[in-house]
Amino acid sequence: MRINHYSTIDARGGAALATLRLHLALRERGADSTLYVREKLSREAGVEKLSPLRENPYLHRLKRWINKPPGQPLYTFNLDEPPRISLKSFLETRSNPGQTVSVIHWIDNFLDVISLRRLIDHFQGSVIWMIHDLEPFTGGCHYSFECQGFTTECGSCPQLKSTDPYDRANRTWKRKQDLLGDLEICFIAPTVWGESRVRESSLFSHQRVVRIPLPIDTAVFRPYSKSIARDVLHLPPDARLLLCGASYIDDPRKGMDLLIKSLQELNRIPGEDIRIILVGQNGQELRTSFGLPVHYLGEIVDPLLMALVYQSADVFLCPSLADSGPLMIPESLLCGTPVVAFPTGGAPDWIKPGVNGYLAEFGDARDFARGIESLLGLDMEKVATSARDSVELLHRPDIVADQHLQLYRELLKNRAA
Repeated sequence: MRINHYSTIDARGGAALATLRLHLALRERGADSTLYVREKLSREAGVEKLSPLRENPYLHRLKRWINKPPGQPLYTFNLDEPPRISLKSFLETRSNPGQTVSVIHWIDNFLDVISLRRLIDHFQGSVIWMIHDLEPFTGGCHYSFECQGFTTECGSCPQLKSTDPYDRANRTWKRKQDLLGDLEICFIAPTVWGESRVRESSLFSHQRVVRIPLPIDTAVFRPYSKSIARDVLHLPPDARLLLCGASYIDDPRKGMDLLIKSLQELNRIPGEDIRIILVGQNGQELRTSFGLPVHYLGEIVDPLLMALVYQSADVFLCPSLADSGPLMIPESLLCGTPVVAFPTGGAPDWIKPGVNGYLAEFGDARDFARGIESLLGLDMEKVATSARDSVELLHRPDIVADQHLQLYRELLKNRAA
């Protein structure tokens, strides 16, 4: 059995990191796993960059900018453009028909629907599609917000600012229906949220959906001495520290406006020195927004360093309004740090109110602030133990990898039969 993963990139962004972790967990269990990418950033084994097409990169960027949805960042909408890799040369040098499991991940700006069909027909094995967001069964959007077009037939797309029922989103939706609708695809959803969205979709509600959490290195993300973590990171030893992520802050689904409002409304606890830890690409822009002292640590890519950050914090704040995860929630819980979040994505799967975190009323900044206050009043040692126990067995890499391998073998056996 050969396992081929396909992902635009291997080490930047939640979906890419989740893909890389799964690939490495499978290899640790002795599986023949290869991760094929358009852009390779890591030095991990078994990650192969596909040969790029010869193209003018500036012309490509101009075309994407012209086609981008009005008022939306490019990464929130898959334009289903032709592949930027030499697919023909890749297929000519790869075989093993019938015994290959093709695992599709985030493929925006890498593979289009036609390319997917060519890959699947070439390898003739089983097909897995990992649910990192809604894009596999929409006309292009990664998150639909209030739009339910993916439950019927995409068109008149609000993210495209379109009133045309036969717009670009509709054409992409129909390509998926025409080219992928007759295939047997097994979807793997890491959370209840992802599983529910597949079952609601008009394209793939008839397909099999299996829920398997994403792997996280539980030996790296674990409880540790808070005082030592703070000393290493040069953080104040006696302050109450609230951790926030600060990437893609212009994306409304990240809820950054609500977080700012919530922290500004936070009732100061008498005698407590409350401060913010910011990590991410855009934290510098937020330093004066919260009304509290801020320690900005920049973008952190090393998992050991990120674990130290979680371990140094008293509470992790996740204000996302639409997300398939995010993985920062279980990472924080594994480190023994409770979480305040809105009940979206995987948050309801992981957070047990009053035990390891707080689920605020959706979009309610004041209730989010109440959640922070309530967690700061808990016995942190007891919370740390409960937080880790609540998610450890869900995300342990060997357990997750074995679940995948069992499913892959079953699918190949069923296909052969």
